[in-house]
Amino acid sequence: MPPENNQAPVVPIKIGRFKASKIIVRESWNILKQEREIMWFPVISSLTTTVALLIIGIIYYAVVLGGNLSGLNFENNAFSSNVLVYGGLLIYYIVIFFIANFFQAGLFIIVNGRFSGQNLSFSDGIRGAKAHIGKIFAWSVINATVGMILRIISDKSKLIGKIVAAVLGGAWAILTYFSLPSLVIGNMSVKDSFKESAAIIRKTWGESLIINFGVGLFFMLITFFTTVIAIGICILVPTFYVLVLVTILFVVFIIVVSIISTTLGSIFKLALFTYARTGQIPQGFSPDIVRAAVK
Repeated sequence: MPPENNQAPVVPIKIGRFKASKIIVRESWNILKQEREIMWFPVISSLTTTVALLIIGIIYYAVVLGGNLSGLNFENNAFSSNVLVYGGLLIYYIVIFFIANFFQAGLFIIVNGRFSGQNLSFSDGIRGAKAHIGKIFAWSVINATVGMILRIISDKSKLIGKIVAAVLGGAWAILTYFSLPSLVIGNMSVKDSFKESAAIIRKTWGESLIINFGVGLFFMLITFFTTVIAIGICILVPTFYVLVLVTILFVVFIIVVSIISTTLGSIFKLALFTYARTGQIPQGFSPDIVRAAVK
């Protein structure tokens, strides 16, 4: 556990997983209420990704396929097929990773400001992300390349190869869990951010990974019960208009929950990163919860 102002180590109390999830959500939500503008980051990230993918699709259709969908049939030239498909996928990965990382970096900057007593605006977050845009892009290219390599291994392998690719992908995601906050908040290089993330994961391995995903567990249960209710309504009132209304409301609910869950998860990730790196528990978080995650 990181030292805390030369105080004797405090043994974290045992907290049930669901109880810990509720506490994490509540305390992250309190931070969100003070910085409501950070919810715009996942919203704009999703919209930007959608627009970017539409542009990529149009360019691919016009330039690569020559405006003819029959160009998708590459059976007579397997090499061309692989180059075009995997080349397009690599570009796709780079775009979605870069957009997601850029806007999450802006969110981290505002939340970090709140932890240190500042009151930053949405534009401050964007400016902060722009200041690190080179490193964010480089990290996105690395992530995309790793993802592409694992995709090729999975596509070209049988069952064992697919399992190995999945395991390697999971290991990479875990080891790089704190790389982006290290890049942006810790102002590390891409290489050093990977090292720091791996070092923090070694500190937080075990019980921490369960707690780290506490936000996801909480909203997963909410989504499950909401799905059951929605299906029940459609069964009890089997009319077309009810089906349409319930479907629309359910889709809206999923979008809102996804935005809130992503935002709260990022807030708590930064809280863990801050404590693991500095030994200081961010204001607004329970020491027992944070200490239970970093030990």
